[in-house]
This record gives sequence, C-alpha cells and structure tokens, in this order.
Amino acid sequence: MKKVLVLIIVSAIILSFGTQSLAMSGDMPTSIIRPAYMHISNFGAALEINSIGVATCEGIMSHGLTDGTCELIIELKKLNSDKSWDTIATWTSTGLQKCADYRYRAVSRGTYRVYVTAKVYDSSGKLVESQSVHSITDTY
Repeated sequence: MKKVLVLIIVSAIILSFGTQSLAMSGDMPTSIIRPAYMHISNFGAALEINSIGVATCEGIMSHGLTDGTCELIIELKKLNSDKSWDTIATWTSTGLQKCADYRYRAVSRGTYRVYVTAKVYDSSGKLVESQSVHSITDTY
C-alpha cells in the first residue's frame, strides 16, 4: 500500500511538471519582438566592410507625424584597444522620411560599428522623440 501511494504521488508530480511546461510553451510569442516608439515607425543601423576596406554605413528611420520633421545622425565608430569607441565619421540628414547609405574607406584594420540616432520634431520644432541604436560589429 505504501509503494502504491508513493507511486501515485511521484506520478502526479511528474505529470504536473509536464502540464506546466506545456502551458508555458503555448504562451510564448511567435513573432519578432521590437521596441515600441511613440513616433518612430521604422528605425535601424547596418554596417558592412568589404575585402578592400570600404565600409558601407547605413541608417534608416521614418516617423508617423504628418506635420513633423526628422533628423538622422549616422556615426562610424572604431573600437580602441581600451575597448572604447572612437567616432571616425559622421553624417546628418533631415527631412520627412530618412533613408541613408554612405560609404567610407576604413584607413586601418580594426573593428567597427555604426551608431544611428533618430530624432523626431513636431511642427513647432520641438524635439518629441530621440532614440539610438548601433549595428553589429564588423572587422576589417
């Protein structure tokens, strides 16, 4: 009788773990999780360095204000030996919707990334949102 009782308790415990894990797996999101911004609707940074040292630095953003403007700042940064990032080049563009693609020749070997800042201004010129993101690193 004691063995049967132990067997029932162990079976119940094992089955409850299985039920919990099945319930949790059903609650997992099935789509990509993206940050939510107030006014910025599209935002990203990318970097690719080819075999001859030409870095393609990209930044993109758009916003949902009908009467607003935006500013996109793209910075090419190089990793130093002390693990800090130095800005090598900076490009700025303004307008209603932004999409920029710049090329910059890396003068030396190293690890680089692109840092993009997106700013949205309302019709009076007041800054209503500012966000930054960096690309993955690329090594030349």
